[in-house]
Amino acid sequence: MGLLGLSLWLLPMGGTLSKAIIVLWAVLGILPLLGQRGFAVDGILAFLLWLALLFWVLVVGHLGTAAWRLAGNLAILPLGLMLGRMQGRAVLAPIMVPVLVYVLVDSEFQLTSEGWRLNNPFLFLSLFVLAMVAWQNVRKPQPNAPLYPRSAQPVMNAVLPVLIAGIGMAGVVASQTRIAILAMGLVAITRIPATRAWVWLIGLPLAGGSLWLIADYLPRILFTHASGRLAYWQMFWQQWQDGSNSEQWFGFGVGAIEAQLLKMQSAVSFGALHNDHFHMLYETGLIGAGLWMAGWGIMVWLVRHSALAVGILLAVMVTMVTDNTLSYGHYLLASGVAAGVAWHRRMVENTPAVDDV
Repeated sequence: MGLLGLSLWLLPMGGTLSKAIIVLWAVLGILPLLGQRGFAVDGILAFLLWLALLFWVLVVGHLGTAAWRLAGNLAILPLGLMLGRMQGRAVLAPIMVPVLVYVLVDSEFQLTSEGWRLNNPFLFLSLFVLAMVAWQNVRKPQPNAPLYPRSAQPVMNAVLPVLIAGIGMAGVVASQTRIAILAMGLVAITRIPATRAWVWLIGLPLAGGSLWLIADYLPRILFTHASGRLAYWQMFWQQWQDGSNSEQWFGFGVGAIEAQLLKMQSAVSFGALHNDHFHMLYETGLIGAGLWMAGWGIMVWLVRHSALAVGILLAVMVTMVTDNTLSYGHYLLASGVAAGVAWHRRMVENTPAVDDV
């Protein structure tokens, strides 16, 4: 908790040191268990794909600062997934507590050209994702590593996940960040028992009422503008199409997008491309993009037995369509750990008892 709390408070300094602490934290949680867990063939393939992608990014980036930064960003989600799979639910509280304290202290409404918006949307989304996994474990308790003393379990384990999920949901909606709200919806859908009649009887009126309130009080959520993203996407897409064969296959180099945007007066405040998938294609080429998509495919395959884990990973993929999610280290860590814990729970449930072997 101390390490993650430190990483959160270092965010205003730029994020590089903060992410280095996140990576160190995940590695420290994984190392003690490496000799106690076996790897299936698909797990080994996933690890090799991850190494290949990191190697390719460093080669294309010529071992520069931008390449090392991108490689570190790419490491966070897989490390979180491995950590959650190995440690199980015991790793949830050390993430949830520092993030909860940070958003309660640091969050504030900021006046923008589109009205008042709450900051830290992806940290609130992290809380929601982690709480959904904690709530999943409450519904079907596991015998290992309870979060709280047994005397407090009935209340604490049942109430806290719902409370934290509510805080996360309220923060994401108040931020009026459309892609974060969509990602939250994707995760929530995996926990809805759609085959039960009462869900539809209650859910449809509730959804209609929510849309009515949003239209009246949070109209930005329903806006369809792209905040200038489309113009920059078209510009870089045209550059990629006009590039040579080597540039299309090997990319324009890690850091090429940032370097161009910094030279454009109109794009200084834009910061980045706001599309991580195209970012990988442009800077690392077809080879890098192929490794990138193969990595996503193998991760989803690994967690395929858990609908919640699949939903969490797909939610991250969706946010990367219109945002710079690769730079949101704590959200990537929380999503990876949450998906790993859901995966771990499903594997425990599917493991036969000793008497059945």
